[in-house]
Parts: sequence; structure tokens; C-alpha cells
Amino acid sequence: MKKYNIKSKFLLIFATALLAGSAVSCSDYLTDDPADKFTNDNFWQSEDNVKTFSWLNYDTFYGYGNGTTIGLSFFYYHGSDYRVDDNLSAFTFYQMPVTAATTNLYSWNEYYTLIRRCNLMLEKIPTVNMSTEKKNHYIGVAKFFRAYTYFRLVQKFGDVPYTDKYLAQDDAAVYAPSKPRAEIMDNVIAELQEAADLMLVNDDKNVTANKYTAYAALSNACIYEGTYRKYHLGQDGSVYLNKAKAASLMIMNNPSYKLNADWKGLYNSVELLGNSEVILAKRYLTNVLMHSLQNYTNTSTIQYGLTKWAADSYVTTNGLPIQQAGNSQYAGDDNVTNTFTNRDPRFSKTVNPANYGYKGKPFGTTALVSMSGYVFELYNNPATTGPDVTTGGRNYTDAPLFTLSEVYLNYAEACAELGTATNADLDLSINKVRTRAGIAPLTTDGVNASANGVQINDPRRTSSLEQLTGVVNPLIWEVRRERQIEFMSWTTLRQADIYRWKKGDYLDTNKNPDVNLGARIGTPVGSQTVVDANGYVKIYPASTRTFEPKHYLMNIPTNDIDLYKAQGVELKQNPGW
Repeated sequence: MKKYNIKSKFLLIFATALLAGSAVSCSDYLTDDPADKFTNDNFWQSEDNVKTFSWLNYDTFYGYGNGTTIGLSFFYYHGSDYRVDDNLSAFTFYQMPVTAATTNLYSWNEYYTLIRRCNLMLEKIPTVNMSTEKKNHYIGVAKFFRAYTYFRLVQKFGDVPYTDKYLAQDDAAVYAPSKPRAEIMDNVIAELQEAADLMLVNDDKNVTANKYTAYAALSNACIYEGTYRKYHLGQDGSVYLNKAKAASLMIMNNPSYKLNADWKGLYNSVELLGNSEVILAKRYLTNVLMHSLQNYTNTSTIQYGLTKWAADSYVTTNGLPIQQAGNSQYAGDDNVTNTFTNRDPRFSKTVNPANYGYKGKPFGTTALVSMSGYVFELYNNPATTGPDVTTGGRNYTDAPLFTLSEVYLNYAEACAELGTATNADLDLSINKVRTRAGIAPLTTDGVNASANGVQINDPRRTSSLEQLTGVVNPLIWEVRRERQIEFMSWTTLRQADIYRWKKGDYLDTNKNPDVNLGARIGTPVGSQTVVDANGYVKIYPASTRTFEPKHYLMNIPTNDIDLYKAQGVELKQNPGW
């Protein structure tokens, strides 16, 4: 359990930041302000006040959730949107939406509220009595959060309204029409670069945003935009891919950042403060801010289920896909022991390698069960026991938000997409991740990929499923596989990847049946679990999911379209909705 002097500091965050947050709206309706109340006129007096105000921005990072919520959604898509190919929800089989929603509180409203806060910061910080260095830093912090929030809006909605000014609620400019996504993304990328230039190298280690957090965000935004333009728009994304490389190198060349030997430690550590691999973490403290993720994976609650599609993605330790590894390496999957034999060690660290647990056949003292038979263990920490694990809302392990491993894989992907990847590039990036994992490194001729001297030729790469939206070259395929495996628990990072690569068909159970299958258990115990003809768990035996092109973007909330219309402004709906 964490016991630090800074605990009182974090208590202060939630108390005083709440007051600061209310100050934004106070000036809208108070004329004579009580002397003991904060307003926009009297709050912006010191560096401490600016710092306190900025703390509320971090709520946008969901991490492992807050209180009794669980955070498998991590931080890209705030809210319960688990339409991915790696694992299926235990609560419901999330279908792709058919009709346009009236509201979207976990993105549209929340994100624009955060943008308005950042615009206020940028208006007020120049007036505060503090050093130029600190003014620049907090201007950079505001630009970082504003840019990254617009990035997430574009990921979800495409063209959206854009403002970089703090507007009164009755200002006509509040109802500005949407700007093209390309224009917004260019603003995002430029502003993240400005933020990186302005921010301090180190501010509260990896608990609050610093220069390298901005570079990590810039790397993410550029790899997204470069590949989106290539695969969705048929455009040359090389400008953005080169910027992704440059931003990644700013972090990779900093000797302060190093991969930890223990990959699992990124996800089950009580403390990530000062962790050399973590660029930004969401901290949890006992009785201050806690979550329920460990509780969820350590009790009889039915867990999310890792899919067969995901399980088959894990290579053997010689670096070859299971379809190519040969019988001497791949032992098959007709029992739990064989399934994990000679496989990428991250497989057995993500889910239990000794037992399948499914409805009708739980295991362990807490009767562990998952939808697919694969029971998640990644978040378990043996040092956290008793009520702090088994009670909802009492878990306090920290959550990584931006990591060096993601930066490494952004760099490798940018090189592969540009067609410029060399063995030196791979050794500088993806091979560090693979070596840490315990699998053979990759070599390349710029297009093909080899491991242990064997050229990789995964039959899934050229399958009929891949041909629906375009077959990529072997090196790009292996880099994408590495992202899937390294971030297997980051469900919404996987969703963002699938969407930018235009691979939504992975989510379609008719085109990709393995996304609705789980472990191969043979004949199940009892009648609660159904298997297919080959003995694989049918996760949702009576359900199918169809993916349509319109699903690459969410619908613009119809309530907001009506609100804009009432102001004489057309807010266009996304295609297909």
C-alpha cells in the first residue's frame, strides 16, 4: 500500500481543484462575489493556482477507472465501448450501432468542456505573476491537453467544430460550423510541437505532463494521421510518418527512458512513480482515488474473454507465427499445456496458462471464469491481498498512459510504412520490445521480415479477410502484430489501430468468425458453455456482429445538431448515419 507524504498533496488536488473548476462558471452569473470565493477575476494570482487548475485536466485519462468502475477502456475512448477483436465483454455483446445517438456524454460534451478549460488557461496564464519559464510550461500544458483532446475528437467524429478562444456561453462563435478533420489534425500536430517546445523537461516525474509527454502524444497523433490518410483517403502520409519518427526519436534518444525487464510490471504495479518506461501514469492512492480492476479479475465475476483471433496472434519463441512455426515449436491447442508451450511469454502473463475457466468449470478459490475460457491475470499483484483486492473500489495499482514501448513501436511502424526500415531501425525500436518479451528479433530487407533466419510468411496476412481491405507487406504485418501483443490489455488502443488501418472487418463475426471464439476446451463441463465443431468456446453462440463503413466514425450527437440548427448553423452528420 502506498504511504507517501505526497498523499496530502493529492488530497489537495481534489479539494482545491474542485473549487477552481467551479470558478470558471461563477463569473457567468455572480456580480458581487463573496470575498472567500474564487472567480475568474481573483483566482489567477499565483503559480500554485495555475498548477491546481491544471490538475483537473488529468481526469480525461481514464486509466483503470474511478471507484467502482473498471478501466479496460484505458484512455483513448472514454466510456464503455469495447468493440474490439482481442476480447469480448462479459456484460453484453457490443453490437455496432445502427441508429444515430442523441447524445455522447463521454466524448463530445466532456471533451469540449476540457477544451474550454484549456482555452481559459491560455487566456489567463500570461497575466499570472510567475517566472517566464513556468508560464511557458503551463501554456504548453494547456496546449498539450487541448491538442490531444481535439485529436481524440477527430478520431471519433472526423470533422468537428474548432475554437482556440475562451468564449462566453452567449458568444455566437460557440456555434461555429465544423472544420475539416485534416485542418484540425494539422493544428493538433503543430500545437503538440509547440507544447513540447514550451514544457519543462521534468515536472513531477511521470505524474504530470512534461516535454516528453507532448512528444509521445505527437508521435501518436502523427502515426495515426499518416496511416489514416494512406488507408482511408489514398493519400501520401509520409510527411506525418516522418514527423512520427522525429517525435519518437526525441524520447528514444533520452537515456532517462528505458524498458523495464518486467513487462507485466507495467500493469500490476502499486507504484509507477519514477518508472523509467512510463512517460505518464495515472496514480491511484488508498482512500483518495482507487479503482476496481483487480477486484474484477480476482473474483467470481465473469471476466472479459480473450478471443481465438487474439490467442492465435501470439508467435512461438523463435519469432514465427504458429501457422509457420512447425510441430517442433507449436504444440497445438488441444489442451491448455500445449497452447502455451513455446509461445511468446506475454501470452502466459496476460492470461492464466495453467487453467481454463468458463461457465460450468470455474477454478481457484474465487471461482474464476471468463467468457472465452482464457482468464485474465495481467493486473494481478501478489503483494496486494485481502479487501484491497476483493472489494470493489479499493484497488490502487497505477495505470500507464504513455509508455516508451508504444513510442518504440510507433517508430518501427513509421519506418515500415515509409518503406525505409533497416535492421538498425528495428534494433533501435521493435527488437528492444521483442527481446524484453523473450522472442527472437526481426530482420528485414525493407519489405520482408525474418526471424531466426527464416522469412516470415504468415498465411493470415494474405487470407480472404485481409484481401477485403488490402494486404500489407510482411514487415508492416509483423509490426502490427507486435502492437497487438504488446498492448493486448489496451483495448481501446487496439480499436484505434484497427480503425486507422481500415481493418474494421476484424470486428465482423461473419467475415472473421474467430473473433467470437475462445479457447479450445473440447467437450465442456455442464451445459452453460457452447463449443463449435472443433471444441472452441462460442463466446456468444446466438449473436453476430456486422461492421459497416459508417462505423469508422461515430455519429455527431443529434441533440447537438438540433442545438446548432436552432442557432442557424448546420452541423453536418457523418456519412451513413
